[in-house]
Amino acid sequence: MRKLLPGIVYSFSLLLFLGGCSEDVMNKIDTDPNNPTDVYISLLIPNVTIGVPFNVSGTDLAWYSSIFVEQTAGVYGQMRDADRRANLNSQLSENAWAYYIYPKILKDLKIIIDKGSEGGSEEGNWHNVGVAQVLFAYTMFVMTDLFGRVPYSEALQGSDIRKPKFDTQEFIYQEMLAMLDSAIVNFQKEATTGIAGGDFIFGGDVDMWVKLAYSLKARHLNRLSNMPDSTTNHQEALAALANGFSDGEGFIFDKYSTSQNNQNPWFRQEKERGYLAVSSTLYNLMNSLNDPRIPLWFTKVQGDYNAAQNGTAIKDPSGLFYSRISTNVQYNVAPLAILTYDELKFIEAECHLRKSTPDPVAALAAYTAGVDAALIRAGVSSSAINSYKSQESVIPADPDDLTLDHIIKQKYIALWPYGSIEAFSEWRRTGIPAMTNPLGNTPRRFPYPQSELSSNAENVPDVTIYNGVWWDDGTED
Repeated sequence: MRKLLPGIVYSFSLLLFLGGCSEDVMNKIDTDPNNPTDVYISLLIPNVTIGVPFNVSGTDLAWYSSIFVEQTAGVYGQMRDADRRANLNSQLSENAWAYYIYPKILKDLKIIIDKGSEGGSEEGNWHNVGVAQVLFAYTMFVMTDLFGRVPYSEALQGSDIRKPKFDTQEFIYQEMLAMLDSAIVNFQKEATTGIAGGDFIFGGDVDMWVKLAYSLKARHLNRLSNMPDSTTNHQEALAALANGFSDGEGFIFDKYSTSQNNQNPWFRQEKERGYLAVSSTLYNLMNSLNDPRIPLWFTKVQGDYNAAQNGTAIKDPSGLFYSRISTNVQYNVAPLAILTYDELKFIEAECHLRKSTPDPVAALAAYTAGVDAALIRAGVSSSAINSYKSQESVIPADPDDLTLDHIIKQKYIALWPYGSIEAFSEWRRTGIPAMTNPLGNTPRRFPYPQSELSSNAENVPDVTIYNGVWWDDGTED
């Protein structure tokens, strides 16, 4: 499978930041600019704060997740193949795993953590260490959620360990939750320097990084709702939520530009390849609820909305037959929403509903706030919001009538389109909403890449894409 988008984001961010460096800083870098022997943390921060949203959240993994969870339908190329359950093989994940996430993103994040921690060459650079820990944890959560067991404890060791073991998902979850706790502690320390000026996510705002750490904790503690100690996880998630994002805040990457190489990757994909149309699963759900976001989000074809049926859609790279993502949502500098305040309110609602002593009143209040925040973020008018919420199918009048079905369906809608990785995980966790692809067999994980099967076969788990992951079915493989 050919690469979907080039990995130029790394070279772009490095060159952008170098433009503002002094001659003294430049003189400390190896004379070969293509192979430096050492790189300062300040030069790595741009790479990771652009690279994580782009390569982890914004391309292959997100597009395939979107098809699997039927937020979009594949109408051309390999995305149409995937929608028709064809070529779901080791090539599908090769780009993300072998070209970007392990050799570039996680490697750079580990370098930042090692250099800024005790014994490192930039010891005491605690705030940048915290940034790297938060992004490392986020990236590892994505990888283990999508693949199950993945390399962690023996990964990123270069020639010292060429065949790393695949750690259990339970172990990785424990480690990443602990890493987020460590990041929160590091943000409170007195640092030798502030967060590097190349922070393209929060512009060096330590408080926002702390909120992201707590918000990620809440998301992934809630992910464990099917595990035996789920009530404890719900209480811990609620505690984390109290320190997470406030209304209007979120992990939203908004530093894309009009330059072709640095545009929103979903926009680039639509412009250059036209792989994705609006799925009938999503559209029919929203239409059944009279959702006011439909005219804001979807294009019309010959004067009407025509969503594509997953699994049977005809080829349509030019958008002649099926509705597409509207230019209100998908344009060259469109912000990429990765974790939002409305998602946190839906998590809060679920935790109140499912904790050991349920609190339906608190659950309904949080759920209603989530619906409000999602609609406002989509640009819906106040009058349309009130009309939408007046429906019993959207906001039950009696708190005791609120169900998990209400919460997850509204979260599923709110996560469209850029939160597809999270939507795919949430569907596997809850089974909500029902998938409608007539071919059935919705994947429950991504296939391991050919690079691992070729070089590390003895450690790669013997699973298929239809085996659940640990928090899904309770088993590791």
